[in-house]
Amino acid sequence: MSEPLRILHLDCTMGRGGQELDHLSEAEAFRRRGHLYLIGARPGTFLLEEAKKRGIGVALPLRSNFDLPSFRAIRRLLQKEKIDVLVTTSYIDAVLGWFAATSLGRDRPVVVRQRHLLNPLRGILPFRRFCDAIVAVSDIARFGYIERKIPFWKVVAIPRGIPEGPSPQALPAPPLGIPEGARVILQIGTFQRDKGQLPLLEALRPHLARHPELHLVLLGEGPLRPNIERRLSAERFLPVRDRIHLPGFRESGPIYARSSVLVVSSFREAYPLVILEAFSRGVPVVGFRQGGVIEAFSRGKWGELVSPWDFSLLAERAACWALGKAERREGEGRFSAGAFSIDRAVDRTEACYRWLLERQISGTLDRNPYEIPGGRGGPFGRSGEGISAP
Repeated sequence: MSEPLRILHLDCTMGRGGQELDHLSEAEAFRRRGHLYLIGARPGTFLLEEAKKRGIGVALPLRSNFDLPSFRAIRRLLQKEKIDVLVTTSYIDAVLGWFAATSLGRDRPVVVRQRHLLNPLRGILPFRRFCDAIVAVSDIARFGYIERKIPFWKVVAIPRGIPEGPSPQALPAPPLGIPEGARVILQIGTFQRDKGQLPLLEALRPHLARHPELHLVLLGEGPLRPNIERRLSAERFLPVRDRIHLPGFRESGPIYARSSVLVVSSFREAYPLVILEAFSRGVPVVGFRQGGVIEAFSRGKWGELVSPWDFSLLAERAACWALGKAERREGEGRFSAGAFSIDRAVDRTEACYRWLLERQISGTLDRNPYEIPGGRGGPFGRSGEGISAP
């Protein structure tokens, strides 16, 4: 039996959303297998507080990539806990973590950069130089790094999975005042501009006005909440305001049970787990045909994807599905939740970490594992390149 892994995961995030919940779910799944899994995060953040409740949180300032106290604290932690794998997430912790790890010389851990986002990169240097491997959450995210000239063998795509049972942040779902027989359109995500809540509100308003049985639930919190509330206070929203619900961060299960359709209005997504959650609960999905939405949607194919950023069409199709007027095609809605669980994702992640550790021991961590010894041939080379005739 393989020795348990000892993992330290750093993230300087200040947020409270899918990425942070995924860190916690992954930590719990690794710990169920007998591995050590610690999370280093900033004091006062949602991630650190939730990690501390599980006895795995370590407070680190992570003020900047030149933060010497954080560098020293990470270095001490790596030595004290004999960490095998250091996982970094954001720019600051990636820089601090890399230099803390490499300062240990031959006894350093493998450094893995985990990437959940599909945002434009501010710079490629941290991904090229400050990690041994990149674990992206989808193929589309992986291809983005390869296009930026990161070696293909350094980037691995491991789609994330969904946990069983309530989410780690769960609070009881509040009574929303939704009557029996109502048709609910659900949107889940941090209230921020790239999640598209404001244009979605405008696009759905005429459908809500036309169909009094329609309700809209925006499940989440975030910096854009005051903007959303101001928008809803406008006179044009008064006729439908009582059918638009903002319950905050709550357990999504009971709300999925009342929902007729999930709408994914994000401008860009690397791999939206809400799509898998919806499929696992028998809820169809309507979203934009872009980024990791396509990959996640392919797991169940119930609902439809529309042209990117066409909010009028997105709202029209979401209302159509909510009202039960969309035609269901053969083969739709076949989803095996177990195939996309967090435990399956951790199966792949653990295998990846052990593969990297084996290469570190053999001294080949920084080399192309697909290179042919003694020649220049490779999986994408021309036939016979570098091979001499007998």
